[in-house]
Amino acid sequence: MMNWTLNRYFLRLYLTSFFSTLIAVSALVYLVDMIELSRRGRSEVLGFVGAASFSALRVPAFMEQAFPFVVLFASIFTLLNLNRRLELVVARGAGVSIWQILLPFAAGSLLLGLAATFVYNPFAAWTKAQASSIETSVFGGSPSEVGEEIWLRQSADGVRSIIGGAAVGRGGAELRHASAFLFGADGSITQRIDADQATLENGQWVLDRPRVTRIGYPPSYPQQFRLPTSLRPEYVEQRVADPEATSVWSLPSKIEVAGSLGLNANAFDMQYQTLLARPALFLAMTLVAATVGTRFSRTAQPGRAIAVGVLAGFTLYVVTFLAKALGSNDIIPPVVAAWFPVLAAGLLGVTILLHQEDG
Repeated sequence: MMNWTLNRYFLRLYLTSFFSTLIAVSALVYLVDMIELSRRGRSEVLGFVGAASFSALRVPAFMEQAFPFVVLFASIFTLLNLNRRLELVVARGAGVSIWQILLPFAAGSLLLGLAATFVYNPFAAWTKAQASSIETSVFGGSPSEVGEEIWLRQSADGVRSIIGGAAVGRGGAELRHASAFLFGADGSITQRIDADQATLENGQWVLDRPRVTRIGYPPSYPQQFRLPTSLRPEYVEQRVADPEATSVWSLPSKIEVAGSLGLNANAFDMQYQTLLARPALFLAMTLVAATVGTRFSRTAQPGRAIAVGVLAGFTLYVVTFLAKALGSNDIIPPVVAAWFPVLAAGLLGVTILLHQEDG
């Protein structure tokens, strides 16, 4: 009965610390993003309400990347406060082992990791997709502001061409700020077509009110230009889709579609494995925090413990980030890239705690 009461007490303190840190970091990220929008002049285009809403859509994706550090800080702060108030010393004196003390922290981290993967991630992916759509529609006139343009080679009905755009919409059936180049039999460019939008319909790209340029002729402005294509919407979407803007529930189907189209699905597979490993990553961060937060010393400085814990957590984060890059580029299998750093960090934390506990 005493252990159950103690576990609930520790879990409540940990969750309170986590959500307090989460709110504080979210507010800071939101403020910084608003300042950045103002500095780049985008708040003037969107207006205050528009800029505030746009920034609010961007924050969840930023926070998803910061979650491991929020878990780390919350764990360290909670354990240091318990140490400072001598509550850990009393618990240890009552015969409670370090593993019993860490049980509610571990359970809380696993629950938070599951919620972050299967509840928060779909929300963050949706808000990121909405923010990208707004960014493209409002600032899409300048490719330098929205990132690299998308270019696709195609051939159909004897017409060879390349079509590109600033962004993809409607599940790959729409290109915004599109440009197309048509090639002759000798491989030279014969026409260039520019339009605000190109829509994929029945094996054709339909460009509304385009500007058609031919060498030796003045530009023409027809109502519509139809460009034959063999591309399918799912192929277009798969070529340009952002794995981080895809919900964990949609990633398996994305991986399957990419495989059926002969595309490299490693980026989607890596993102999927990373999300599945997130509860284990949160647990590893908690174990790392415990190695510096559960040691009691009358002369120890909290700042030093926090610095050591942050350094260890940052190292784990960097290793995980590098492993994700390697897995996305087919250098190592995504499963290994996602799980090995997390499991290694967890085992290292357990080893250090065993050494501290038993000598």
